[in-house]
Amino acid sequence: MVGAALGYKDFIEVSLARQELSTGITGTTLGLPGLKLKQTILGGKVRIAGEAILDSDNLMPQIAVGVEFKSLNDTGLDPTLAALGAKKSGTDLYVSFTKLLLANNLLLNATVRATKANQNGLLGFGATLGGANDSYKLQPEFSIAYLLSKNFAVGAEYRFLPNNLETAGRVAGLGNGLRAQDWKDIFIAWAPSKHFSLTLAYVDLGVIVPATTNNRRQTGAYLSGQVAF
Repeated sequence: MVGAALGYKDFIEVSLARQELSTGITGTTLGLPGLKLKQTILGGKVRIAGEAILDSDNLMPQIAVGVEFKSLNDTGLDPTLAALGAKKSGTDLYVSFTKLLLANNLLLNATVRATKANQNGLLGFGATLGGANDSYKLQPEFSIAYLLSKNFAVGAEYRFLPNNLETAGRVAGLGNGLRAQDWKDIFIAWAPSKHFSLTLAYVDLGVIVPATTNNRRQTGAYLSGQVAF
């Protein structure tokens, strides 16, 4: 994944990101060896109340609202998504609450997201086959970080995901073969300066498309770098 964001005075931010996922054995099982899912995400976020640092000595959290427009590239998976009634683009809306507890070296975040995205959008948006519920669903997300020092932090994240495709998959004769599970990770972050940071995480995405992965959990290491100007 690569991306860029432009912010103004910690008040407004616009971002553009590109996700690319190699499907590995799943693509091969579907008769599409080498299949890659690619998604473009355009986001916008506005802080509407609070300030994380200035309000660290009271109960007021920093509150932001945001929107993400997501669009999948054309792939050999398009006919499958169309048969399931899943769209190739969608919009997420969210509100995020962030609280910095300086005395306890803790950073807390809770987000509520209205979304139709399947696997964050990499498997389309919603589903209608067999009367599947294609409406927006409110999904919570939580994260916590403990500041070991001014440069290091450790923490964990948990994201609930909608399970739009399972009903459609049952109608298609796949049982629970399209079931989605929640995402979670643990991480350590290093920020030697305000202009650069590295994050290393162990990620557990649950069982993705169990019909093609023999119910194997999708886990692995994740490394990201961020440069700020």
